[in-house]
Amino acid sequence: MKIKITIFAFFALLATFSLISVAYSNQASDSQTDDWSSLKLKVSTSNQDYLLGEVVRLNFEIVNEGSKKIILPGCSTVKGGYLRIHIAYENQPFKEYFGSGSRWQLDGGCGDAVSLEPGQSFKTNTTVLWNVKPEVLHLNEDAAKRVAEGRIMNDYALPKSGVYFIKAVLRLPGETRPTIESEGVQVVINEPVEDDLEVWSQIKDKGDIAYFIQQGGTPTYQDEKAEKLLKEVEQIVRKYPNSYLASQMKQKLEKFRMDEEKRKEMLEKARIKPKN
Repeated sequence: MKIKITIFAFFALLATFSLISVAYSNQASDSQTDDWSSLKLKVSTSNQDYLLGEVVRLNFEIVNEGSKKIILPGCSTVKGGYLRIHIAYENQPFKEYFGSGSRWQLDGGCGDAVSLEPGQSFKTNTTVLWNVKPEVLHLNEDAAKRVAEGRIMNDYALPKSGVYFIKAVLRLPGETRPTIESEGVQVVINEPVEDDLEVWSQIKDKGDIAYFIQQGGTPTYQDEKAEKLLKEVEQIVRKYPNSYLASQMKQKLEKFRMDEEKRKEMLEKARIKPKN
């Protein structure tokens, strides 16, 4: 009996020592590799001037300005969910943008982490146009205000002409990881003229067209609604061949048709049974 107690005590002591060793090792590793305060987040745009209804492309860079290696989680992108976009119209407060690629993600769901040596950077990009507008019609006034607070309440992220400021916010999970914000970048949205003005007047209140222009697809799986949307896009493209906004739609329409043809060909091949 004494032997069994002695053996049990030995293994319990060994397990405790192992746990202490692992905790110390992790703490030492964090202190050597995760100097989060040395991360700097930058955001830039391909252009400074855009038309109402034009897709805005954003470029992000996360730079390790410290002297130690940093392991950046794999979800540190807009699609991954840790990198968020905030937009302010002129002197108004920043509001968070939710696009088709914006989401929250759990650790480990976005691929491998990125190792940043001192001086190295991680680059990613996204586009901004269509915005996920929260539904508040079913809520009472107070609840609607709470939901709408800090959110863009329009199908377009940049719904009117003027000066906008766009910043990026990196929210890394964990108590010891800070929230990192970029400086705001200025974007000027110009009022369209001539044919572009005609196109904008037809699409400014249609979130499904904004989605199509940005994503090159339809926001619905219902064939009738999707076909109706495609016909509307085709009509605008044919009617306004000199419009830049219509040219955006034309490019997405051509790509959509090509992708659909490829998809149909793959389905046809999958239906063909091999001969015995």
